Amino acid sequence: MSGEPSSSAQPDEVGAGFWVAGDEAAAWLKAMLDESRVEDEVSEEQFQVNNQIQEDEVLALQAIYGDDMVIFDNMDGLRFFQISLHYQLQGQIKVYLNVCPNEATETGDDEDDNDRLLYACNLQHLPPVVLTCLLPGGYPSSCPPYFVVVAKWLDEPEVSRFCSVLDEIWTELPGQEVVYRWADWLCSSSWSCIASDDQLVLGPDANSTGGDERAIGRSRILDSTIPRMRDYSDETALQVFDQSIHECGVCFGEDAGSNFVKLPCDHSFCVKCMESYCSIHVKEGSVTRLTCPDTSCRSPLPPSALRRLLGEDGYARWESLALRRTLDTMPDVAYCPRCNAACVASGDDAQCSACFFTFCAQCGDRRHVGGACVLPEEKLADLLEQQKQARPSVRDLVNMSEEQERLEQRKVEELLSLREVLRSTRQCPSCRMAIAKIEGCNKMVCHNCGQFFCYRCNRAISGYQHFENGECGLFQRVGKGRLPGMMNNNHDLDEDVEIKEPGWIRAIRYPCPTCGRKRTKAAGGNNHLVCRECRTQYCALCFKRVWKASEHYGLSGCQQNS
Repeated sequence: MSGEPSSSAQPDEVGAGFWVAGDEAAAWLKAMLDESRVEDEVSEEQFQVNNQIQEDEVLALQAIYGDDMVIFDNMDGLRFFQISLHYQLQGQIKVYLNVCPNEATETGDDEDDNDRLLYACNLQHLPPVVLTCLLPGGYPSSCPPYFVVVAKWLDEPEVSRFCSVLDEIWTELPGQEVVYRWADWLCSSSWSCIASDDQLVLGPDANSTGGDERAIGRSRILDSTIPRMRDYSDETALQVFDQSIHECGVCFGEDAGSNFVKLPCDHSFCVKCMESYCSIHVKEGSVTRLTCPDTSCRSPLPPSALRRLLGEDGYARWESLALRRTLDTMPDVAYCPRCNAACVASGDDAQCSACFFTFCAQCGDRRHVGGACVLPEEKLADLLEQQKQARPSVRDLVNMSEEQERLEQRKVEELLSLREVLRSTRQCPSCRMAIAKIEGCNKMVCHNCGQFFCYRCNRAISGYQHFENGECGLFQRVGKGRLPGMMNNNHDLDEDVEIKEPGWIRAIRYPCPTCGRKRTKAAGGNNHLVCRECRTQYCALCFKRVWKASEHYGLSGCQQNS
């Protein structure tokens, strides 16, 4: 219908359309047009001149503001449009909410601070200020455009102040095009009227009376307005990110932001790299390593991002692994040896809520009140002995089925596997996860529950104080006995030998830069090493190949003995 906003410009209650009061502005402009129709009458010749000027001005505005300008159907043959104007903020703006009915709005310290409650939030983008204009036939020769200013997040007194300034601009420039000047002032200069030092204070809820009829401000309570402002800021920031070009921190490829995943820590990576990264960790079960790939961040990935990257099946597996990890960190949770359901243990005893099996939470066998738990080595010895003594005739006599025999064989295999694991690993004192040390010091961290513990005594620790009393060494001792000649000649020594002699010498193993084979060098020994595997000569200080010792070592090079 003529004079109504087009369907593409209709405001909605979701997204940016909420901040555009199209119907209210159209109704007010229609009423103003009916009241002043007589005053707008001009000669036919002047009307044609004004019409051409209006057409040129609208085309220029459309070229400047692009998608932020919407041209509606003509209202009674007059041009009708609106422009959404956005503040260009430098970083984030601090928004203070004065939620108490106090007239004071300053954020500094004063005597009334105790009587006023201020709430602050940071916004990266503010909703637009919308200028809706209707160009009468007498514009610009004799009368100004009819206009409405909409800022549904501001109080109406501030919006009324905008209308007064627009009237002043027309008074200073009669007979000239002023729509662009109005829009430019609202976009750039009006900020000083409502904010100071990048701080914006919104007043308490109050009935706005006596304001300018052309001003449409906040009509909802702050509790409803502020969440919408935050949602608008987040949605706009996401749109800006999707339209920009970014570089992936993993593959260093460049692509549009729509093909990236932006994490809450503000780091972003391309979707392909993140999908591979997440799928590998979920497949291997290392869900605790699902953190930001940036080495300086390591913030956990949010579930919303994981659902998008893993798909339904992968996300279900992640949920199961995350739940299992959380249960593993609880000292009073045990798993039923029959159905593997999680149970709450009361001391050493637990009862499964699924199959009602009562078992010992320490060893997993049937409940044995007052009896000591059977060690895994003893269980394995008993099962192996039973298998060794069993004969087919004996099995027939005891009516052992194939299923029972398969279960016993499975128990034997599990115990054998457990014995091999315990030979080369330590169990975390918190969640009992098996952890192996490849290299480095004896301070270990469990990636399943985050517990720090000593690899030598297997006790939970919090820092390096545990290694200062001399009970456990921070590093594994290397070398055996008082062999200074052997140490100075850089012979390879056994790392796993227990040092009991009091005169042992500290030594460190240095890897070859070519093949990785380690050589042992005592403190104060020769830094010129020769790999026994590939015969590469290299320096223990800089780990570079040594072509000529006379050129590599000296005053301008590395120290040969240290």
